[in-house]
Amino acid sequence: MNQPAARWSLAAALLAGLWTGGPCRGADEGRSDKVFVGYLYGSPRGINFRLYTHLCHAFLVADAEGRLQPTRGVPDRALADEAHKAGVKVLVSLGGWGYDEQFAAMVAKPEAEDRYVRDVLKLVDEANYDGIDLDWEYPDTKAEVAGFERLARRFRKELDALGKKHGRPMLLTMAASSNPGTLSWLGKDFLLETMDWINVMTYDFAGDWTNYAGHHSPLFASPKQPGGHPVSSADTIKYLLKERGIPANRLALGIPLYGRGFAVSEPYLPTKKAPNVRMPSGEYSNLQKLLREQGWVRTWDDATKSPWLTAPDHSMVIGYDDPESAAIKTEWAVKQGLRGVFFWQIAGDRLPDGSHPVQEAVRRELDKGMSGARTAR
Repeated sequence: MNQPAARWSLAAALLAGLWTGGPCRGADEGRSDKVFVGYLYGSPRGINFRLYTHLCHAFLVADAEGRLQPTRGVPDRALADEAHKAGVKVLVSLGGWGYDEQFAAMVAKPEAEDRYVRDVLKLVDEANYDGIDLDWEYPDTKAEVAGFERLARRFRKELDALGKKHGRPMLLTMAASSNPGTLSWLGKDFLLETMDWINVMTYDFAGDWTNYAGHHSPLFASPKQPGGHPVSSADTIKYLLKERGIPANRLALGIPLYGRGFAVSEPYLPTKKAPNVRMPSGEYSNLQKLLREQGWVRTWDDATKSPWLTAPDHSMVIGYDDPESAAIKTEWAVKQGLRGVFFWQIAGDRLPDGSHPVQEAVRRELDKGMSGARTAR
């Protein structure tokens, strides 16, 4: 990632001024400061900072008593300092999948919660981070939601105070489920009061837990999806916009840099009797090897606006995002007025030459969308 991802034109470079990281709480929906967020998992390696407005450094974890635990690469003062030189803000991401029980236990004990808030804020200050990304997956009981709201409000208050101390805005974001049932636990007023924006994890709609071979990150629902309510990135975002009334500029669309596969011959077949086989690594960088070196075939699903890979012997299919589908998602997000996009995780599409085909395609599309919006004014 040390090499520039793409040769930007002078016009695109001038547009960089539109990609700011200021707080949006209380801002109107027409605000134009967009975000391009990358989740960095673990220690940094060859980051192309020119792609991003923000990085979420994952993960900082804690035990049930609120004591911070050693993790790979977090915190990293050198990362924050290097990012700042490139004009990129860095948030520390708290928790991650699998830490729901620790969060729930922590907020149930005042001493543990106090310790956690104090030590996290101290770490943010000392490591020169620009804020916090809350990744509690997921508060979905009355007690947990009360604890989550209290924790978020405490972080919001302390981050605002820290921002005054340092003379720059400090951010609070969160990673949110794509499931409306889970999202319904979080109140609109609370979200608008505390969060600068919400990273909506519009992926993992299908996988080992579904009884059919569905695309895990479709932009639009497939008519082939068997039974139940159709699911898609667009459906989740429209739920938040129309049914929950969340302003578009508080939402960032999630784009995965990995795929999910199934041991069936074609998409949307039932998986109940599918053999239990070892699937290839799902990161985009490895999927490109399957396509280019191992005879897998790419097909396009025009209903979902996403690609599939099929094994040469038709024993497996993998749904994923590539530059074409990611650019289409981005164009759609811009038209909806969303705050921007984010990726899990930024090393997923790094090729041997240092390029990032998916993220580069998205950045070009975002710049193009902002250019069009600017011209329309």
